[in-house]
Amino acid sequence: MTHSIRSVAPKVVRSAWEEIFNSNDPFVWPFRSQFLEGRLAYPTDGYHLTKEQFLAVSAASKELGEEGFYLSVTESEGLSFLDRPWGHWLSNTSTYEKYAELSLPLENAMYSRQGRWGAIVSHEMHALIAGPPRFLSALDARYPSWEMDMNALRSDWPSGVDMDWLAQMTSMLRTG
Repeated sequence: MTHSIRSVAPKVVRSAWEEIFNSNDPFVWPFRSQFLEGRLAYPTDGYHLTKEQFLAVSAASKELGEEGFYLSVTESEGLSFLDRPWGHWLSNTSTYEKYAELSLPLENAMYSRQGRWGAIVSHEMHALIAGPPRFLSALDARYPSWEMDMNALRSDWPSGVDMDWLAQMTSMLRTG
């Protein structure tokens, strides 16, 4: 298998996106109702998952029999990001190095080509990740520090800043 990431048209990713997400806002629960549980990763490496986070997501995806993923820049003003002709990729690789080479200057999502799992990365350097129980179990095995990540986010968030968004998601975000 070649290890590549290539641009694709929005029509290629739309169906998978709509199976997973009902929002591109990483400050609400952005996942469809079938995703009852997820994880919060913090901090990310800017707009990229860290190597450890990425490898955990890749391993969990492989547990579902999937290889590769879609990636979309989700932050947008005006025109919906799903209608923009740029900012969508198909990756057939699980190597962190190829992923890290991709220029991601805005909020983005990495998600299953089959519509089974997703991760959305915010400008505040946190990611929300959801998928079926088998995916989450595999994720936990590779990245067991969810509780530490949640505590670090709460600790690092500037005092006096509204964190209601996180409180509203607490029941969805398990710590493994």
